[in-house]
This record gives sequence, structure tokens and C-alpha cells, in this order.
Amino acid sequence: MTNAEMLNIKQWLSIKRIILSIALGLLIISGVYGVWIEPYQIDVKHVTINNETISTALKDKIAVHLSDLHINKIGKREKQILKLIEDLNPDLIFLTGDYVKWCGDYESALSFLSELKAPMGVWAVMGDYDYSSSRKSCLFCHKQGSGNPTRKHHVRFLRNEAECISLSNGDAWLQGIDPEAELNYRYDTEKNLLEQKIPAIILSHDPLMFNSIANDRDVLILAGDTHGGQIPLPRWLWNIMGYEKNFRFNHGFFHEGHKMMYVSRGIGSSHLPIRLLRPPELVVLHF
Repeated sequence: MTNAEMLNIKQWLSIKRIILSIALGLLIISGVYGVWIEPYQIDVKHVTINNETISTALKDKIAVHLSDLHINKIGKREKQILKLIEDLNPDLIFLTGDYVKWCGDYESALSFLSELKAPMGVWAVMGDYDYSSSRKSCLFCHKQGSGNPTRKHHVRFLRNEAECISLSNGDAWLQGIDPEAELNYRYDTEKNLLEQKIPAIILSHDPLMFNSIANDRDVLILAGDTHGGQIPLPRWLWNIMGYEKNFRFNHGFFHEGHKMMYVSRGIGSSHLPIRLLRPPELVVLHF
């Protein structure tokens, strides 16, 4: 081997080491940013609802939509969220499930819920993580060891229930879908909406609920569960991995005909404690 060939090999190995060092450095920086920085950078997303029927009933009202809190303790992020909501002073607050980590501490989540207040009410549905401890999940609605309503918070949980809320410009139909009985409840949901000739807001942890509503219904669906994927991946890859929710409704605003849906990226994380280019999101709805 000639000296020139040896020099070329050494140069290539040097370039290869530089490339590997840069790649490793970027991986470390991304990991640090995704675990310790971005999960605490809450994005306040303002969304205007442009549906004449719904906007008329809720004219000039502001609502906050929170999802997938996955609370472990009341820490920096949770206190920041509560302060943001206090400053926004919304008329309504909507919650779409997963308040705890899997088999985690329910007391911290209940403590957080106790801080939520809005003049027109705080409305919520459960998520699948909230049922990870079936006995403790009852604490969201009832006193421990009792069938009496809890006094730990003022959140109204809609577990396959619907209520008509009276507003100054008309009435609105508010409906909650419970994840444990969601498939069996979809037909009844559609039937109820057809019978009610007023605008509707549906709270559903699962965004696939969108497919169950006819396109001619004046409906706003609020959902979560996807976390926006937590990291950016192409849609086709979500499909290959079997994550239909992320493939179809990863995050953001969706509409077909008259029906609309906003899927929140949520606040917390699941599986891995990382968010990269998918910051936690507090959604502010303007009607």
C-alpha cells in the first residue's frame, strides 16, 4: 500500500470519527432537550371555532381544553398550567382524560383538579390510564368507600352522559364518551345528536370518535390520547406500527362537512418521558 493510499484511509477514518462524534453529540443534545427542556415549554394554542351554529350559541365565550396530564406530582409544569388558566380566566374548562400515570398516584391528580374553576363549569371525561387502577378510578367521581359525590373538586365527569347547558344566545349539548364503553356507545351518541336540534360539543379521549359522527352534524369534538406522537415521525410509519390514532389524527384541527375536531398534544407523556418538537399544549378555544 502506497503512502498516498495510507493517507486517504487515515483521512477517511478521521472524517468518519468526526461524523460519528457529531451524530452522537446531536443525539445527546436531543435527549437532554427532549427530556428536561421541551416537556416544560407549554405551548398556549389559540383556536377560533368557525361554525356558525356553535359560535352563535357560545358567542364571545372562551374555553380551555386540557388533555393527557399524566400527573405524577404537583410540580413546576402543573403549577405553570394552573397559572396560565388563572390568567386566561376562561368561561369553561374541558378535560379529555388521562390525569394519572399508569397505576400512578391519584391523589396528585385529584389535588390538581381541585384547583380548576370556571364560571360556566369544568367538564371532563376519563382516559384509559385513569382506569389503570379500577378501585382508585372511582375517586374521580365519588368519596372513598361511598357512592356519594366527591367534594375534592368541582369537575363534572360525563361518563357516557350528556347535558344541555343554557347559554345567553341559546343552548348547547355537551356529551362525554367513556373509553371503557366507547364502541358500544357510539350508536347512541349519534342517535342522541340526531334527536337534538342544537349544537353539540363532545368530549372523547379517543379521537377515532370523529369517524362515528355524520358529516352534516354541527359538532365540535375535543380529544387527546395521541400526545402528538411525542416525537416527529412520518404518518406512514405510525400506520406500519399500528398506531391508527396517530396515523389519522396525530394532533391539531380536523373537519369534514359541518363536524370539527381538535386533537390536543396534551401535557404529559407516556411510555417514554420525552417530547421532541411536540411540546405540551394548552388549547384556548374562542367562539
